[in-house]
Amino acid sequence: MTAPEPDRKRPGLREQMRRTRAAAMALATTHLELLKAELAGIGAEIKWIAALVGGIVALLLFALSLLAIGGVLFLGEWLFGSIGWGILHGLLLSIGGIVAMALLILDVPRILVTRSLLWALVSGASVSVGLGLNLAREAATRGADFVIANVVANLDPAWAPAVVAGVAVGVVLGIVGAVVGARGGGRRAVGGLVLGLVVGALVGAFLGGATFEGRVGVALGVTVGAVAWSALMGVGAARSGIDPAARFGKLWPRETYETALGTKAWLEQEWTKRRQRLGGR
Repeated sequence: MTAPEPDRKRPGLREQMRRTRAAAMALATTHLELLKAELAGIGAEIKWIAALVGGIVALLLFALSLLAIGGVLFLGEWLFGSIGWGILHGLLLSIGGIVAMALLILDVPRILVTRSLLWALVSGASVSVGLGLNLAREAATRGADFVIANVVANLDPAWAPAVVAGVAVGVVLGIVGAVVGARGGGRRAVGGLVLGLVVGALVGAFLGGATFEGRVGVALGVTVGAVAWSALMGVGAARSGIDPAARFGKLWPRETYETALGTKAWLEQEWTKRRQRLGGR
């Protein structure tokens, strides 16, 4: 026969609570370690996804920039025979867009921007047609033939179109400059006359003496239109009188601020009255 096993002493309530707490802490620690491991894995995946998204955004911006820049250069080469025209036109049109948005930020009337663009399109189209078809050269040549036949017989036919066009345009712009300058006094009239004569002579000689290829004439017209857009917007904005302080003053909550000041003054006045009442008792 085997001897009976001795009775094992059961743990007390305090020991059972201690063991239970230790088991709970071990279980919580295990869960925390599992959570940390999962979060580390999720964080690594998020970093990888973020890196890929960043790569997509970078490549998308690069593609858009390449399309914009390359498209302008391609159009310059395809339409006008040189990528230089594409660079020039892209630069001038970008400047025009910057000026237009800056003026809209300053709250100039939108009609100023659209009207300037309309006149720029008209001037650019006119110059494109005139130079592309060599209308100025043709007119100067016919005028030179008339001058040689009836006025100055010994004028060199090679230089006659440029000379005749320079004189004609110079006289016209000189008269215009004198009329415009006369509004500001005699000295300005003389200055406008001289400036008009010089500028007109140079422009006329250039237009009357040069023969343009069709694409080059159109390219010059686009250039003139782009320059005219920025110039007309600048002149119109200067005449309209830009007031940046008034524009950005609209961004301040003036009514709320003034109301708050009024409320503050009223509260101070009421507080003073109450103190006087309490002091009089």
